[in-house]
Amino acid sequence: MILPRGTGFLIWAVVWACVPPAPLAAQVRIPVSLLTAAAPADDSSTAAASPSDSSAAGESAQEDKDQAKSTRKFRFVFRRYPSLRFGNWLRVDFRAKVHTDFRIFDPEIHHQDDGRLFELRRMRVAVEGTAFKIFEYQVERDVRSEVSEEEFSSKHPWKDVFVNFRYFPKFQIQGGHFKLPFGMEEMTGSTHTDFIARSIASQALTPARDMGIMAHGHLFERGLHYQAGLFQHDGEGARGKNDIIAGYRTFAGRLTGTPLQLLRLPGVLQGIEFGGAFTESAVPEADPIKSGPGGLRARTYSKQTWFQDLFVHGHRLRLGGEMKWTPGPFSLKGEFIHVRDQRIGQALSGGDLPDLIARGWYAAGTWLVSGEKKVDTIVPKRSFIPFHGLGALEIASRYEQTRFGSSGHPGKPTRSLRAANILGNREFAWTFGANWYWNRMVRIQFNATREQIEDPVRSPFGSRAPFWMKVWQLQFVM
Repeated sequence: MILPRGTGFLIWAVVWACVPPAPLAAQVRIPVSLLTAAAPADDSSTAAASPSDSSAAGESAQEDKDQAKSTRKFRFVFRRYPSLRFGNWLRVDFRAKVHTDFRIFDPEIHHQDDGRLFELRRMRVAVEGTAFKIFEYQVERDVRSEVSEEEFSSKHPWKDVFVNFRYFPKFQIQGGHFKLPFGMEEMTGSTHTDFIARSIASQALTPARDMGIMAHGHLFERGLHYQAGLFQHDGEGARGKNDIIAGYRTFAGRLTGTPLQLLRLPGVLQGIEFGGAFTESAVPEADPIKSGPGGLRARTYSKQTWFQDLFVHGHRLRLGGEMKWTPGPFSLKGEFIHVRDQRIGQALSGGDLPDLIARGWYAAGTWLVSGEKKVDTIVPKRSFIPFHGLGALEIASRYEQTRFGSSGHPGKPTRSLRAANILGNREFAWTFGANWYWNRMVRIQFNATREQIEDPVRSPFGSRAPFWMKVWQLQFVM
C-alpha cells in the first residue's frame, strides 16, 4: 500500500506535536535599532492577536506580558508556531495545515481520481500577523503540487491573501482575495468545521473566494456583526469544470446577531445566533464551445456529478439563512440556501426560459462527550499527548437535502441543457461523525455518509439505492 507524498511530513508533524512543550517559549531578543528604525512605543497598549488566535486567551496574556517588557526589541517566539515580533508594531506568524484522508466507497468507485483510497486533501502554508496595531494581513497558499508528484484538481492554489484595516473596530475595511460573506459553513475554516466535508449545498451553491473589498464590524457590544463587499466576480465556487468565469461584478452582504438578548429569556437561549446573507451578480451568456453552459452543478461527496450545469444568462441571486446555538458542550446548526439563475435567450429558438432554481439545507448537531465547551478551537481539558489524558471526544450528525429544478413547468420535463421544464433532481444525505482532539494541533476525524439520488439515471450507480462513503482524516495545524 503506497501512501501519497506529503503523508510523511504529516506523520513527522504529528510526532513533533506529541513532544511536551518547553516551560517557556524560546525567545531571542535583538534591539530593533540594529535592524531598522523603531516605531514609537505605546506602553499602554498590547500587541493585537493574530487573526486566527482569538481563542487562545491564556497564551495571548503571556504574549502581552512579554510585549510590555520589550516593546522595542526583535524577538523570535515558538509556542504553537514560529513567530517574529518587532516590538509592538509588527508581528509575523508562520502557519501550516495538513489534512490527509483514507476513504472507503460502498459500492466501489472506479474513477481515475475519485476512487483513490488515500488523498492529500490539504497542505497549506501561510504568513499572517499584524502591523502597527491597525493592520491585519494573511497570505496562504496550497503547496500540494509542489511537494507531491500527484496531480491535484485545485486550480486556485492561492487561498486567503488580504489586508484588513482595523483602526475603527466597528468599521473595518478588508481588501484582497478572500471568501465572499455568504454561507455559515463555507465561512468556517476547514480546521474548525464539525465534519470532514462541508454539506453539498455549501459546496455547490456558495461562491467561495474572489478578489474584492469589504466593510465589516461588530455593533451593539458585539451583538450584531455585519459584512458587505463588492467583488470582481461571482467566486471560484461558481466556476464550472473548465474554470471559466461565470459571473460579473458581485455584491454580497451578510448580517448575523443574537437578537434574543433583547428578550427576557433564560441566558442559555440568549446566545442563539441568527443570520442572513445574499449575493447579486450578472451571469454572461456562455460560449457553448469554449466555456460550456455556465450554470451551477452539483456533485456527490465522491465528486460524481448528479446535476450538470445548464445554459444560463442574466441575473443571479443567492439568499441564505442560518442559525447556530452552542450551549455548553453541545451545538445545533442549520442553514438554508436558495439560488435563482435567469436563462434569458437560452431556448433553441432564442427565447427566454424559466429560471433555474437550486435550493439546499442542512441541520447538524454535535456533543463534546468529554465535557469541553463548544468553541471554534477545541482545547482538551487533558491532552492525549503526552499520555496524561484521553483528549477531547465529540460526536456529530448532519442531515441535508439539495435540489435543482426550474421555476416554471411548461411541457414535458427533460434533462436537456436547454430544457424549458427541467427534470429536477435531488440528493439526500446523512453524515455520522466522530472527532478526536489529541491537543490543539492534532485532530482525527471519522465520517460515514449515506447518500441517495432521486433520479436513477443521474445517480453514479444507475439506481435509487443509497451508497456510502467512509472517511478517516488526520489533521495537523500549526
